[in-house]
Amino acid sequence: PSCALPAMSSDRQYLEDACPTLLQLLKRTLVEEPGAQLEEQDFQDFEVGYSLSMSGSMLKLKVLYPFLHQALKSGSQELLERVWEGLPLTLHLESEELHVSLDVKALEKDEPEADRCAQMLANTRTWLLIGPLIGCLRWLRDAVSAAAAAATAAEPGNAAATRSAALGKPPPPITLQLRQQETCWIVPKQDRILVIFSVHLDDEVDVPLARAFCQEFAETNRKGTEFSLPCSFHESKEPPSELRGFTIASAPNVGFQTLTLTDQHVQGASEERLIALARPVMTWRNYFQFHLKNTKSFLHSRLRKRLDGWEQKIGKARRRRAQDPKRRLISGKEFVPPSRVGAP
Repeated sequence: PSCALPAMSSDRQYLEDACPTLLQLLKRTLVEEPGAQLEEQDFQDFEVGYSLSMSGSMLKLKVLYPFLHQALKSGSQELLERVWEGLPLTLHLESEELHVSLDVKALEKDEPEADRCAQMLANTRTWLLIGPLIGCLRWLRDAVSAAAAAATAAEPGNAAATRSAALGKPPPPITLQLRQQETCWIVPKQDRILVIFSVHLDDEVDVPLARAFCQEFAETNRKGTEFSLPCSFHESKEPPSELRGFTIASAPNVGFQTLTLTDQHVQGASEERLIALARPVMTWRNYFQFHLKNTKSFLHSRLRKRLDGWEQKIGKARRRRAQDPKRRLISGKEFVPPSRVGAP
């Protein structure tokens, strides 16, 4: 049998972790109809493009990302190898394309593993984005654990100095180009990881609304809570102090958004916990675009409702009749005009 779906654009505004079109195709080919022939399809998931096809029993997935090399060498390749470990697939890199080949026959008799494989491949975009941050969070977790052990074994009165020495030197900052005209900086510190995004919009009309949203978001989460990270916002003309010494190619028209992950977030964290921490941070742009578009939609609906109300009021407006029937000529003489009722 053949399974084909129409290509989808990148106008997905909901906050799923996986690309829904890719997940649907993979589940149909790997779980529902194992080995079903699939026509070659190309579709876009935000900044990442996919091409999916079948050749015999081999499922071929091509991932296109303009900044693929930069993401892979910064930690995403290590994460991909870790999360895809044990799956019957091979991958190789060509230019800015990641080619993944999967043997469908190896999963025909193992439906849970086939479903897991579909989920892992559908999250490819997420793995590419969060890979660099996962490496920094892993370093912070291990450093905090080693420092705590060293402080416990230290002599009385020397625990603080021993802990500071055990933390060691943080890894160098990472500069990533995630999207056109947008850059991400991951700055490790001894007790925290700073993730700074430059926020840029193509439509200048949306910039004031986006800036107001970023300011409100930062003000609400300035101190952070049990369920949110501390964050701050800086105007384009005043970059964060952590970016001193960095070269900023072009100033964003919205500003700089900073999210902070402290050592308390990663203390004793498992690999799954690190992924859960990194995913909402590195996909913050999805959250931002989702709420920006919904805010614009809400404002437009309120505007249309208000205009409809004004039109109704104007339609009901009537000219009031004068209470005094007398009129006055320019000479000052008063007279009562004749009634128009019954006039031809």
